[in-house]
This record gives sequence, structure tokens and C-alpha cells, in this order.
Amino acid sequence: MSTRSQDIAAMKKKVIPPFEVTQAMVALELSKTDEPVLAYFDFFARQIPVPAAYFLHVLPKFDLFDTVLDQDSQMAVGDYELNQEVIERMENKIKERLSKKNSIYVEFDVKEGDPLEELLKDAEDVGADLLVIGQKTETDYHGIMARNLVRRTPGNALVVPDQAQPTLRRMLIPIDFSDNSVRALQTAVAINKRLEEPAELICLNVYELPNLSVYKASKTPEQFKKMMEADRENAFRAFIDTYAPEVKDSVRTELVSRDLPGIGRYIYDFAEEEEVDFIVMGAKGHSKVELLFIGSVTEKVLALNDKMPVLIVK
Repeated sequence: MSTRSQDIAAMKKKVIPPFEVTQAMVALELSKTDEPVLAYFDFFARQIPVPAAYFLHVLPKFDLFDTVLDQDSQMAVGDYELNQEVIERMENKIKERLSKKNSIYVEFDVKEGDPLEELLKDAEDVGADLLVIGQKTETDYHGIMARNLVRRTPGNALVVPDQAQPTLRRMLIPIDFSDNSVRALQTAVAINKRLEEPAELICLNVYELPNLSVYKASKTPEQFKKMMEADRENAFRAFIDTYAPEVKDSVRTELVSRDLPGIGRYIYDFAEEEEVDFIVMGAKGHSKVELLFIGSVTEKVLALNDKMPVLIVK
């Protein structure tokens, strides 16, 4: 049996096990913008056991500027470099911020180098299966970092906007009936099994009506739309019955037709209207090449989003 066939067979297992995290890695900026990340990670880890968490901040390298900086500037850079006392103080702050109920083994480090490369390297070194990064809404920089990091990390990634609230009552799973959607749906079900109060699961499919003007159609646009929706609803039932039959009677399915480019915008608008507080989306795939592409729809949702944590499943 091919690897792909094995993956599909695994996806069709009738019982989905509860979601697990073995090693989390949390990217920090060592500023007040870390508070929403720490608050949400603490909340998340109280729902889903996280045995170990590694917190990392990366300082940009100053080596290239040593020869051109004057003495005052070099002193300023020296003041910015974090010493062991600061590292220990930050580690204590993290431990204090995390609930004692979590019993997480915590490590904290500050490194110097290219932030993206150092974060990716350390994520691989510690074997992180969940990478957590914040996303600031007042600037594009950290949002770009988040998308680049999510794109290149081999494990699941949780992006936490700075306006995120520690709550999980309504989960949205965008569905396009691909393998990516299967992973997202099953992950959402697995997470729900860990929650003290299960969240409402909403599966959303955004579809586009074809241009009827190029066809000799005997149906009116409204009749054709009803036919399309009936077909999608049948596909939804078959999809959920195949890959997550245990929630087929409880999951909510929604259809949204689009007449403008950009599926990501429709997903985000729906999430806002429905007051969704957590989104689960599938990345492109498992191969080394596919891991470089989280998908234009996912990237658009990340770019628009300022309040809903998004879990990218790989």
C-alpha cells in the first residue's frame, strides 16, 4: 500500500483519539505583546495536556554593525543584550503566568541570529509538534513572521492574534473536501474531546456558482443554486460520515456562495458574523515541497484575522 493510501486509510478510522501535544514551542518577543500569547497558551494547556514547553526569543544579530557603531551606540546595544539575570526573571514570569494545574516542564532561552531561522532550527531540535506564535494587528511585521514560520514548520502551528480571548466555545473548520480538510476536521473533533465543555463545531464550505450564461441551462439561477446546495449538503453528509462519523449528528454544516474572488475573505467574514473563537485549517500536505505552502486561503485568513486563534494542521 502506498504512503498516500495509508494516510487516507488512517483518516477513515472510526474513532478519533483525543488531541495530544508532546512538546510545544512558544515564540516570544519579550514585550507586552507576549501577554496574549501566554494567556491563551495557559488556557489551551489547561484544556489539552502539554507535558513540556520551550519558550524562545531571538535577538537580531549585531555583529555586522560592530565596525560602524560609535561608542555610544555600542553601549546602547550592550544594554539591549539580555544577561542571565533577565533570562531568569523572564523564566519566572512565564512560570508564574502558567497555571499550576498545568504541571508543564518549562524551558526558556534567548538567542541571537535570524529570528525565523533560529525558531525553525530550535523547533526541529526540540521535536516540537505544536508551535505557538503571536500576531500583532497594529503592524504587518509580526504577521509576516507568523505566516513564514507557519509555512515552514513541519508540525502543527497555533497563531494567536493579540486580541484573542482565552475561550473556546465555537470552532470553525473550513471544508473543501480535500485531505487537508480531513485532517482539520479530525483535529477539531480530537480537540473537542479534551474540552470540559465541548465547543460547537461548524464546518463551512465556500462554493462558487458557475457562469450560467455560457451554458444552455433549463434552470433559473435560483433553481441552479438550490441544486448546487443540495449537492454540497449531500457531499457534507458523506464527508463527515466517512471521516468523523461520531459527530455526524452534532456538527453544524454551513454553505456560503461567493461571487467575488477570495475564499479567505468569506471564511473570515463568516467567522466574525458567527462569533467564532477558534479556527482549524489544514495545510497543503506532508511532503517537504507541500510543507512550503500553507495555501492562499489560509494565508488570507491569517492576514485578515485579529482576534481568533488559528490552528494550522499539518
